[in-house]
Amino acid sequence: MRNPLLVPELREMLSANRTDELRDFCEVTPPEMAAEFLGALSPEEQREILDVLEPEMRWQVFTYFDEEVKLALLPIVRTDQAVDLLGRLDEDDRVKLLERLSDEQQARLREALSDVKPAEARPILEALETALEPKLPPPPSELTPEEIVSEISEHLEICRFVEGRVERSERLEKGCWVNIVNPTRENLPLIAQHFKIPADFLTASLDLDETARIEVEDNATLFIVKVPYFDEKNIDVLYVTIPIGIILVGNVILTVCPKPGSVLRDFAENKARNVGRGHHFILQIIMRATLLYLQHLKQLNNAASIIQKKLEQESRNKQLIKLFHIEKSLVYFTTSLKSNMFMLERLKRVRALNMDDTNESLLEDIFTECKQAIEMANIYSDILSSMMDAFASVISNNLNIVMKLLTSMTIIITIPVLVASFFGMNVKLPLQDHPHAFLVVIGVSVSLSLAAVVYFLRRRWLEP
Repeated sequence: MRNPLLVPELREMLSANRTDELRDFCEVTPPEMAAEFLGALSPEEQREILDVLEPEMRWQVFTYFDEEVKLALLPIVRTDQAVDLLGRLDEDDRVKLLERLSDEQQARLREALSDVKPAEARPILEALETALEPKLPPPPSELTPEEIVSEISEHLEICRFVEGRVERSERLEKGCWVNIVNPTRENLPLIAQHFKIPADFLTASLDLDETARIEVEDNATLFIVKVPYFDEKNIDVLYVTIPIGIILVGNVILTVCPKPGSVLRDFAENKARNVGRGHHFILQIIMRATLLYLQHLKQLNNAASIIQKKLEQESRNKQLIKLFHIEKSLVYFTTSLKSNMFMLERLKRVRALNMDDTNESLLEDIFTECKQAIEMANIYSDILSSMMDAFASVISNNLNIVMKLLTSMTIIITIPVLVASFFGMNVKLPLQDHPHAFLVVIGVSVSLSLAAVVYFLRRRWLEP
């Protein structure tokens, strides 16, 4: 995931060569969050930031980068850094990463490793050899297949549960998981007919304004859960919430999501550990979504802290607008979390899932995490509102100070103009025949102006 929220601030630190601030930012921010913020920069900017970090911190941030970011960084970082970063990775991750390098990049890396100590280069060379080995086709499945309707197969992603993880499957089998992402409206009736579920279960799951709830109809049960979603294409509000429909029909679990890249991706790509089956899997989805709320809340809080420091140095409208967008995301999170809490309370009352000791314990953990997320969202929202009010008051106070100073200066400058106006009249005036009349008029003007300055200084009207 790449988070462009702090790209201007990070680039400003780079251009000003404020390496201490960059180092402090990476040390204070958790590595996975720092990787998301840095991942939105260009590879050259990422390399410059990694250069100023300590080896341990550099590796921690690099570990959480997306695979595309890692592939872009490896050819441009120093050889010793590339060896250190690759050497710290797990063997499987190292091979998987090297497999995606081009032939030219692999040859360049092999040549660079010739200058490295053999003990350090050996694991990477072995991973390169493994990456170049031809891959055997997977053995055919022995399960009896059930052909998926050709019109809807492009929208279906079928997975089966194998020893705490999920595997892709081409066949619909007992106890499997079918993930449906953003199906077309024309195919919704076919999907409903194929899986023997009510069509409104699908339409409700695709409605972005739908609230979390539980609905039972015939032999199918619908759980709608509001989950956080990072929309990097929306430059205004990066964090929103979307519904996910979890439909339990027979021994098959269907998940329906209006957008790709949601929390379900973690399960499909085996980023979640110890994945259970059946009803336990449904609770794990809700738990994963709740934990994602906590993670995004911390990211929003870190971003707000960075913007606050910028505002303390210089008040600008774009920084205040960023705070407003963060507050908007917090409102989405608070509303959705409360909706999820009502759904969980009903789930506990109606016993829509089989609750053994393991599921009961997991449900209690979900309640605890959901309550914590609601409290965090409320606290961050209150702090952000108070912060915006405080900065608005500071800006208003600064404007009043500037206006007071300008008004005082205007009065001081007006005094000589007033005196000159009196002595510029075309009538008989005192001292008009005196040889030093001009100097007298100037002296009177200066004296009155100085008296005004002294008066304003005593009243502290000229202080910035």
